[in-house]
Amino acid sequence: MSKAQAPASSPLPCKVGAPARSHASALSRLGWACAIGLLAACGSTNAPGTGTQLPGGNNGGGGGGAQVTTGCDQAGGFGVECIAHLELYDLGTAVLAKDTFSIDPAVVKDTHVWQFAIRNPGNGDLAVSKVEFFYAAASPTEAAAPAFSCVGPEGAPCAGAWPKLASQAKAGAELRFQIAFKRYEDALGRQAILRLHSNASGKPLVQVKFVTTLGAPRVVVAPEIVDFGYVAIGSEKALDLKLFNTGSGELTVSSVDLTSLDAERFSLVIDGKELAAGAAVPLEPVLRIGNNASVPLKVLYKGKDNFPYNGAIVLQTNDPTLTGEGGPGFKTVPVKANSTGPCLLLKPGHVVFGATAVGSLGVRTVALESCGDEPVLIRNIAFAGAQGEFAIDASKIAETGGKLPTADAPLTVPKNGQTTLTVTYQPEGANALENGQPVPDLAIIEIASNIVAKVSTLKLEGVATSGDCPTAIITIQEGDTVVPQTLLHLDGLQSLAPSGAIGKYKWEVIQPAGSVGTLVPSDSAPQVLFQPNVAGDYVFRLRVFDQAGKESCFPAVRTVKVLPDQAIHVELLWNTPADPDQSDSGPGAGSDLDLHFAHDYGSVLDFDNDGKPDPWFDAKYDCFWFNKAPEWGSYDPNIDDNPSLDRDDTDGAGPENLNLTLPEDGHEYAVGVHLFNAFGWGQSTAEVRIYIYGQLQYQVTSLPLNQGDFWYVADIQWPSANIAGKLPTGGGKFFVTPKYPSPEL
Repeated sequence: MSKAQAPASSPLPCKVGAPARSHASALSRLGWACAIGLLAACGSTNAPGTGTQLPGGNNGGGGGGAQVTTGCDQAGGFGVECIAHLELYDLGTAVLAKDTFSIDPAVVKDTHVWQFAIRNPGNGDLAVSKVEFFYAAASPTEAAAPAFSCVGPEGAPCAGAWPKLASQAKAGAELRFQIAFKRYEDALGRQAILRLHSNASGKPLVQVKFVTTLGAPRVVVAPEIVDFGYVAIGSEKALDLKLFNTGSGELTVSSVDLTSLDAERFSLVIDGKELAAGAAVPLEPVLRIGNNASVPLKVLYKGKDNFPYNGAIVLQTNDPTLTGEGGPGFKTVPVKANSTGPCLLLKPGHVVFGATAVGSLGVRTVALESCGDEPVLIRNIAFAGAQGEFAIDASKIAETGGKLPTADAPLTVPKNGQTTLTVTYQPEGANALENGQPVPDLAIIEIASNIVAKVSTLKLEGVATSGDCPTAIITIQEGDTVVPQTLLHLDGLQSLAPSGAIGKYKWEVIQPAGSVGTLVPSDSAPQVLFQPNVAGDYVFRLRVFDQAGKESCFPAVRTVKVLPDQAIHVELLWNTPADPDQSDSGPGAGSDLDLHFAHDYGSVLDFDNDGKPDPWFDAKYDCFWFNKAPEWGSYDPNIDDNPSLDRDDTDGAGPENLNLTLPEDGHEYAVGVHLFNAFGWGQSTAEVRIYIYGQLQYQVTSLPLNQGDFWYVADIQWPSANIAGKLPTGGGKFFVTPKYPSPEL
C-alpha cells in the first residue's frame, strides 16, 4: 500500500468483547475512549477508523469496532444487527486487491486477465446493488474489442446488480469476475474504472482503477543464479552480476536486501562501494539504469569453512511487472557457495567425550551426511598426527565390510544420504591439571573424499578421571545462537555414569541483566525448556549424580548467544523496589508497564502538550498489548513490514519485546512506556533497549515512574536508523506525561 499521504487513523474504538487481560477487563481499558471524547461518534459508521470511503478512495478501508458475526437478526428485531462486509481479492496474488492496477503494454503478448473474487466475512447478506465499469476507447480500432473489458459473475458485461452474497460463515461463497486488457500496437495511454456499490458496512463504494504505463522499465539479471561453486578455506572469489533494463523507461534500484546472506562471508560491490551482507541497505542516491542499458555489480565471497551457504540478493526496483517475488518491484537473485558437486557434513564436527574413567571405554558416533548434488566418495579415514587414546572403530562400517575405506574400495554416501562413523576414547591415566581444571586429550581425524576441499576434519576431545564419577553432557536442539523468544530444548540425557544410570540432574543458568527466565518444568529434570527473552549471553550448567549420589567431576557448560535478527528490536524491562519477588506471576503480583511502538501516521489528541497530536493508543498505528500485530505498509502477506509485540508482561519486571523486520523508508517510529497499573507496589524504574540489526544502539533508564505516567522514550528514523531521545521543551532528560488518560486512574 502506498503511503505518500498518511491514511486516516483513529484512537482505539469503543468496543465490547475485547480480549481479556488477567488484571483488568478490556472494557475498562478501552471504554475511556468515548468518555474523554476521542471518538467523534462512538459506534457511528462515519466515525474515524470505520473505513468509510468516498469515490476514488482506497478500497482497503480501515476497520472500526469489532462486529459480532453470528446469530444476527435478519428481520430487524432486537437481536444482534446483521452486518455485511465486502472484501475484494486479487486471485492472482491471493491477497486483498489494491486500488490501482497498472500494466505495461510492452510486456503483454496479446491479452492480460485479472481474476477477482468478492467475499463477505460479515454475518449478514451482501447486496452489490450497482456495478459501473467506465472505459472510453482511445482509438477507433477498439470498436470491436475495447482495450479494457469487464465480465461479471454470470458471464455478462459488468453492469447493474449482482447476485446477493450470503455471509461466508454460512455458505463460504464468493462472486468472481474478471478484467481483461487487450494490447494494441500504439503509444496511447488508457484507463478504466470499476465501481462497486453495496450495503457493506463502512465502505459502501469500492473503486479500482486500471491504467497502462507507457515507458515502463523491466529488469533482467545475468546470471539468474550466482553460484560460487566451491571456495577453498582462506581464499576469496568474486563473480559478476549484471543488471539489464530491457524496458522503455528508466529503471531505478532503491535498496538491496542482503539479510539472508552471511555477513562474514558475502558482500556486494555497487559502483565501487562494498556493501556488507546481513542487512537491508538503502541506496543513496538510487541506482539508475536507462533503457537498453546495463550496470555491472560484483558479488564477493570469503572461504572460511567447507559448509554450504545459500541466500539471495533482493533488489527493490520500480519494475511494475514484478509482483510475486516478495512484493511489487522486488527482484530476487539466488546466491550459493559450496553447494554444487559433492559436499560432506560431519555432525557433530567436534566430538566431546567428557569425563571418562581411566580404563573405561567411551563410544561416540558421528553422522557423515551428503549435502551436495552428487554422491560423496570417501577414500580414506585416518588420524592427522598422534591419535593418543582415541581410536576409529571400523567394524561398525557396514558398507565396507567392517574395514576402513580406501581409494580402490571407497565408502559411497549417496546424494542426500548419510552413514555413521564410530570413534572411541579409552584413557590410561588421569589428565594434568591447569588452574584446577583438567587439560583435555585432543586428536584430529581427516576424512579424504571427492569433495572440492578434498579433506574434512573431525576434532576429538576427552578428559580422563582417576575416579568413577559420572559425566554431564548438555545438548541444545536449537544450537548456540538464537533470536529472543526462541524456546530452547536443553537435554541432559546424553550424560553418562561409569556404572548404572544417572540418578539426579541439577541445572542452573546465568542470565543477562534484566532476564528472569526459569527452567521448565524444574531445575532437576533431565530435559528442560528455557525461553530467553532478553538479548545477551546465557550460560547453562549441568551437574549430574549417579544412583549412589556421586557427583560429576565437573559440570557441563554451554553458552547460548541470543541476538535479535530483525531490523528493529525493542526491549522493555523494569524494576519495582517494593516488590520482593518480581519473578512471580498472577493478577496483581507485580507492576504492569506497557511498551508502545507507534508509526508516524499515528494521530490522537495532544495530551502531552508538545504541540502536535500524540500517536499513543491510535487504533491502527500504535503497536502495544491490545494491538500486538497491526497491519502497516503493504497488504502483501509476503512482505514482513508489520511490527509485532512478541511478549506482554502484566505482573512483573518484564521483559516486553517488540520486533519490526522491514521498516518503511522515509518514516519515523516512536517508542513509549506506560505505567498502566502499579497494583499498590509503588514506583517503578523502566529500562529500554533498542537494537538495530542485532546491535544494541540505544539504552536508557528512566527516573522512577508513578501509576499513569507515560514516558515518551525516543524516535527512530528510517532508513538512517538514527535514534533521538525525546526531550521536554522546558528542559530535562525525560519526557514524561503524568496521569496519561487511562480507564483506571
